[in-house]
Amino acid sequence: MKWKKLSSKIIYRNPWLQLREDIVIRPDGKRGKYSVVEKPAANFVIALDQKGLIYFIKEYRYPIKKTILQLPAGSTDKNKNSLATAKNELFEETGLKAKRWKKLGKFYIAPGHESVYANVFLATRIDASQLNKPRRSADELILRTIKLPIAKIKQLIGSGKIECGITLAALNLYFQIYEY
Repeated sequence: MKWKKLSSKIIYRNPWLQLREDIVIRPDGKRGKYSVVEKPAANFVIALDQKGLIYFIKEYRYPIKKTILQLPAGSTDKNKNSLATAKNELFEETGLKAKRWKKLGKFYIAPGHESVYANVFLATRIDASQLNKPRRSADELILRTIKLPIAKIKQLIGSGKIECGITLAALNLYFQIYEY
């Protein structure tokens, strides 16, 4: 059997997301409700410099009440495509620009309850002349930008020091393609 949607309504909306509630017939044939978070696609950037170092941001995250290490990222702007948004986010969060961009892939973040997916971009030929002169928005608390070698990144992953799931998945895509 398949899922069958009988009706759908938006029960909450703000500028960043909306919550949709569907009345469904589940695969077991019973009627039920299914709630889905809808957000624009996310764009995560692996900014790799000429020495093989990857840039990260240390950012305080309000929902978990702690500072974590993650890749520069942001949601796709309604008026821009994913690559344009990724370029903008990299500059806004770090002050970095890149001359070469390559999309490594995409994946769904939490397909059991949200429709959003993450694009992963590799940015190379980095211009760091404006590093730490970003134009951050008021809703971000980025404490600093750091760059790390691959060996240190793998050590941090292994010790549980990188806790952002999307950062971990994005790095996994990179490692599968470039690091054997």
